[in-house]
Amino acid sequence: MQVVLSTYEGWQEVLPLIELLDISKSYGTGKSKVDAITNINLTINKGDIFGIIGHSGAGKSTLLRCVNLLERPTAGTVTVGDVELTKLSTTQLQQERRRIGMIFQHFNLLSMATVRDNIAFPLELAKQSKSTIKRRVDELLKLVGLEQHADKYPAQLSGGQKQRVGIARALANNPDVLLCDEATSALDPQTTNAILSLLLDINEKLGITILLITHEMHVIRSICDRVAVIDGGEIVEMGNVLDVFLKPKHAITMDFVSQIADSFDPRELIGTRSGRLVKMNYVGEVTYEPLLFNAVKSTTVEFTILQGTVSRMKNTPYGQLVIEFIGNDREIDEVLAGLRDKGLEVGELK
Repeated sequence: MQVVLSTYEGWQEVLPLIELLDISKSYGTGKSKVDAITNINLTINKGDIFGIIGHSGAGKSTLLRCVNLLERPTAGTVTVGDVELTKLSTTQLQQERRRIGMIFQHFNLLSMATVRDNIAFPLELAKQSKSTIKRRVDELLKLVGLEQHADKYPAQLSGGQKQRVGIARALANNPDVLLCDEATSALDPQTTNAILSLLLDINEKLGITILLITHEMHVIRSICDRVAVIDGGEIVEMGNVLDVFLKPKHAITMDFVSQIADSFDPRELIGTRSGRLVKMNYVGEVTYEPLLFNAVKSTTVEFTILQGTVSRMKNTPYGQLVIEFIGNDREIDEVLAGLRDKGLEVGELK
């Protein structure tokens, strides 16, 4: 299957931190063999928040767990930094895994340990001194906003608080990478937004590269820089989130984009209007400028906005409009050309 690679002018390549080359993972043998993922090639840059989205059973959890070799690939290589993990011995791999934190959908906390002790657990395994452990745990409690809950047990916490403990524990050994396995799927929408804000803050303050999997486009839109769409164990589309969201090319991607409440399918309007239908995408501060008004004010062209939205993708404002233009075709062509000259993506719907 050919992967659709999207390009976006605002994205610039930086140093790769995670590289997956020809990764496949299968279970069983012979007639009972099941291919979970097949020939995955993926590069994640240092400092990125990279999302992998797919339906249940698409292979995204298997792919994520191949990064730290909790699932060892059947074929291919995994490199984090300058270390090829798939070549390491068990002892060497255990050491390298300290560079890779992981948080889970269902928290995986020690039920008989306090918040403080849960966070301290990886540091104790690493045989850190008591003074180092205390200092680091205090730092992490402050970072995730749990200073007042340090001596509570998991049963005394809300779901969001439990996930904050999980995040703090994952950060204990100062990892370069944070893997998030459906980290917000068990949370309500308000708590989900709070956890996403925390992950974004961690990424910006600490520079930690985050790789997350999800089945929710809202998660991708809120914090991710780049995204890969996985279906049937293969990556079918990949690129900058803005590009993939505004111009989805694969049917599965279109399905995920439709999850967003303010998304729309302009094809529904074709054949119902007498004017010329145009779809416009715009990104950045131009979103808030009166470009459409300025484009038509010196003409006889009239327009009607049939569908539209203004929202944000991570920290970037964007907008989408479907407009019906009525008037002289020559003048309409001039209006559309002027909008394109301003940097807007303008396409006529046929």
